[in-house]
Amino acid sequence: MSSAAKIGAFMLVILAILGYFVLKIEDIDIRRGRDTREIKVRFDNAAGLDEQAAVRVAGVRKGKVKRVLMEKDGKAGITLEIDDDVPLFSNASARIASLGLLGETYVEIDPGTPGTALKTGAVVEIPGSQTASIADVTAQVSAIATDVKAITESLRSVTSGPAGQQRLEDIVENVRAITAQTRELLSFNRTNVDATMENMRAITANLRVEIPKLAASIDRIANAVGGTVGENREDVHRVVENLRVLSSDLKVTAQNLNGITGQVRAGEGTVGKLFYSDEAHDKLTAALGSVESGVNELRDTLGRVGRLGLDLGIKSDYYAGMTANAEGFENLGGNSRSAVNLRLTPNPKLNRFYNIELSDDPRGSRTDKVKVETITDSATGLTRTITTRERKFERDFLISAQAGWLLDNIGLRVGLFDSSGGVGADYQLNERLRVTGEAFDFGGKRDDNPHIRVFGEYTFRHEKPKSPRLFVTSGVDNALNDTAFIFGGGIRWRDDDLKYLLGSIPLGK
Repeated sequence: MSSAAKIGAFMLVILAILGYFVLKIEDIDIRRGRDTREIKVRFDNAAGLDEQAAVRVAGVRKGKVKRVLMEKDGKAGITLEIDDDVPLFSNASARIASLGLLGETYVEIDPGTPGTALKTGAVVEIPGSQTASIADVTAQVSAIATDVKAITESLRSVTSGPAGQQRLEDIVENVRAITAQTRELLSFNRTNVDATMENMRAITANLRVEIPKLAASIDRIANAVGGTVGENREDVHRVVENLRVLSSDLKVTAQNLNGITGQVRAGEGTVGKLFYSDEAHDKLTAALGSVESGVNELRDTLGRVGRLGLDLGIKSDYYAGMTANAEGFENLGGNSRSAVNLRLTPNPKLNRFYNIELSDDPRGSRTDKVKVETITDSATGLTRTITTRERKFERDFLISAQAGWLLDNIGLRVGLFDSSGGVGADYQLNERLRVTGEAFDFGGKRDDNPHIRVFGEYTFRHEKPKSPRLFVTSGVDNALNDTAFIFGGGIRWRDDDLKYLLGSIPLGK
């Protein structure tokens, strides 16, 4: 064979392979034609929907959008071309949906409830309903982000920077100074209180001696006045009686004062416990110690928040070569997979970190229903059984939550990978290139063999103060089952605002 013939044969093989991949990716069936029919749907808003867009029933592609027109009443009139084998009942409906966060927009048809009358005719019209668009979700998220940013800005203005750090240190030092001054004041006044109590004891001792003498003198004066003043006997008698009552009250007062000072000295009552009880002194000292401990814990907590590292990321991958209909599943998400990732590093000086990821599953989940009805003919009395089998495919979301440890340039992870247990490892070749391997689903929950994923991540633009890190990924997914090649990319950034907001949440010990 000549060189030209060899080159021609080689080009034919390459063209055949390219044609196969084009037919496979575009889902074009060239073996047979399909009988189709047209249906018409009206939407208030058909944003994002173009001609030739896919039409799906229960997640399975069964047609395409033929025409998109605006009608006289201002609504969008959509003409769909679907396979003739799709049944449409009287309560059939349609809605506009999308495949994942970055997937294509398509029309999803709900055939309605079996048992009702079928819709027939050259052109069938069914009602359409609207779903929340990415723009609506983005507007709500933007409003929430504005509120969160306002809170974090207020918190940062108080705690961040040299001024905020100095302000916190001043508060801590003021509380510590107040604690020390209170302790010194208590210790210093204890001596003064002892001296005051001694003075009070001396006064009461003198009163105990002098008051009886004073009472006796008053009695003698009263007797003398009673014997000498005859013309004012009644007035003098009342004065004398008043003096006797006063002397009796003075005796009672002296006794009460003596009892009070004795109780205070014995440590009884609130004042006595405050001045002479060691227990009250110990409790007050313990309270001051608790205040100082709380101040130290506040300083430690603020220090931990400053050391905390929190990274957010968003990525999307395309899976080339994924089987369109794996056993028991439908790839409702097309061949795309989107994920949101959060990486938390509590203390950069330690070697541990935590990963949390939420992603959509291109293959989705399957639900099978079997409905058995028994119908009795009233005229003949005969019964017949009708068995209806329904299979529904729905989009599914997967959760990953892992704990990891850094050993030089290698990061080891263990935990949940796509909602099943597994392990993973990351090897950092340099500051731009990282290689990752993951193995999970060892129990055969979704596939017969464990799920193996190997891919590389290349950073072509590092994070800057006003822009995130940009990276691309490529590798192999599910190598032991339904092998697919990964092509994708995403962004990642360090979020200090969210870090300070999380750090302000009170946590129990």
